[in-house]
Amino acid sequence: MARAYGAQALSDEQIVAALVGPNSNPGRALACARDLLSQGLLDLAGRDLESHIMDGLSPLNSARLVAAFELARRVSRAQRRERPRCASPEEVVALMAPDLSPLAHEVLLCLPLDSHSRLIGQPRTISTGDVDGTDAGPRAFFRNALQTGAVRAIAVHNHPGGDPTPSAADIVVTQRLVAAGRMVDVLLADHIVIGDGGRFISLRRSQPDLFR
Repeated sequence: MARAYGAQALSDEQIVAALVGPNSNPGRALACARDLLSQGLLDLAGRDLESHIMDGLSPLNSARLVAAFELARRVSRAQRRERPRCASPEEVVALMAPDLSPLAHEVLLCLPLDSHSRLIGQPRTISTGDVDGTDAGPRAFFRNALQTGAVRAIAVHNHPGGDPTPSAADIVVTQRLVAAGRMVDVLLADHIVIGDGGRFISLRRSQPDLFR
């Protein structure tokens, strides 16, 4: 099918089967792929080499699978070198969800922007945490923004549980970042929470009073 219609015509199961069983029985490879995808593609993308081996996948096939997802993440990062626009929540989510959605812990990122809402350099990791949250200090956030010469910045973090609904702590963090941004003359353009399956919440859009 890939030769006739291109790789984009393959299902997720067929692509994973090609990675984990290129020299085995096709039916067995598809069954293995189906099992690997039982928790979804994003869950599979976030798993490491050791977890695959512990679940019975061979070291070679585990390495193939992990390398394929890492390559996809590197392609996504390479695309950022073109200074993508981050003028809307949808643009930000399209840029950041491939990296953030598979993670099993929260990560807070600062996206420094120029006056045309284009990303300056790479997104900067401010802090990481477990599934219960992450420490989001305004000082570290805006120090990173100022180092790039940004005139505005967007805060982005993920919810590993999948539900992007902002928590009470997310609201407090947003208020602190807005206030700190005014003091250093770097506008907090938005705070976006990314869940799974393309779900997200833009706090500027859902709670605009936080930014006034």
